[in-house]
Amino acid sequence: MDIRVFKTFIQVAKTKHFGHAAENLYITQAAVSARIKQLEEFYGTQLFIRDKNNLRLTPSGETLLAHAHLMIEQLEQSKQAITTAKKQKTQFTIAATPNVWDAFFSSRIQETIDFFSEVSLGTEISVREVIQRKLGEKTLDVGLLTDPIKDEDFTNTLIGHFELALVSTSENHLDVIDHYILVDWGLTFLKEHALHHKLQPSLRTSAAMIALEVLLSRGGFAYLPLALVSTLITNKTLYKVETPLLTKRPIYMVTKNQSSTSPQNELLNNYGSFLKSNA
Repeated sequence: MDIRVFKTFIQVAKTKHFGHAAENLYITQAAVSARIKQLEEFYGTQLFIRDKNNLRLTPSGETLLAHAHLMIEQLEQSKQAITTAKKQKTQFTIAATPNVWDAFFSSRIQETIDFFSEVSLGTEISVREVIQRKLGEKTLDVGLLTDPIKDEDFTNTLIGHFELALVSTSENHLDVIDHYILVDWGLTFLKEHALHHKLQPSLRTSAAMIALEVLLSRGGFAYLPLALVSTLITNKTLYKVETPLLTKRPIYMVTKNQSSTSPQNELLNNYGSFLKSNA
């Protein structure tokens, strides 16, 4: 049923005159009559009592009047809600583990904001287990990790690498051997670390920035991103130490599997390509 029919019905009930209703609605009196007839045929009842100089609602018309106002109000509310929804941006959330944030993502946050200029972007730092859970719940779109999630429900895309350096506050790092800070660079790193080092850390952390702050304030040595400490190495605030560990570490973009034709999937693919080009 056309909502204009109900608006016409309300005008006739208000003015108690077909001609005046037509004038208020900027339509012909014949159109008013046709719309009222359409309503009466639809409901199978007479809505107005038409005396010579008196037009009044029937009991059925009185009942319909309240519903007509409600239908028009709900229609206007739905139009406003849809207009608001059209203006709202798509939500897109990225999470990185603390180590990936410090070593890779923090230096690319501005480019990422520019890339997602047409969506509402959210970013967070979380541990691997929380990222996997949120991806599975679809409350998170992308996880950035140093180790893939080995589950057929997830897609792992290698987007780049970052370089670690074992650095010390002493040129002879043995001078600070009792002040080793173990930074968690992922499961693979920790396995390799256990094979090559028998060090007892004085501090464990998942954040490179915390490790660096402690190093500079108290002395010691730790594995830190080369990009983060290269200037400190150049000016000899820190010293690079030879290490048997593989210092080139991977970064994976992890997503929950979804339809290859979904708009979200296209956005994810484009973002993966963007990260690879900026790795």
